[in-house]
Amino acid sequence: MNVLKGDAAALSGKGTGKVLKSDENSKVFINFADHGAPGLIAFPSEYLYANDFNATINYMNTNKMYKEMVLYIEACESGSMFEGILAENINLYAVNAANADESSWGTY
Repeated sequence: MNVLKGDAAALSGKGTGKVLKSDENSKVFINFADHGAPGLIAFPSEYLYANDFNATINYMNTNKMYKEMVLYIEACESGSMFEGILAENINLYAVNAANADESSWGTY
């Protein structure tokens, strides 16, 4: 979430240290494809919970870090990341591969 918030100091010594450097004129696209479960999406060594993700989105909106944002999540139960949580009127379009209660089956 520090990458999305543009908080390079919080990433000191971790990874590349690259963060989103957007402003009120930016168009931001976020794509996530991996595993999920009700209320979370999974990274290799940790989980991101829906409430934490939405708090970051609200932070980005409040701090004018985008003009328009599109989120695409390809994961099981990905709808649970936004259903009943995502604020309205924040100029954000969220797309989910599955609703809050169903698996998302990918084919390669």
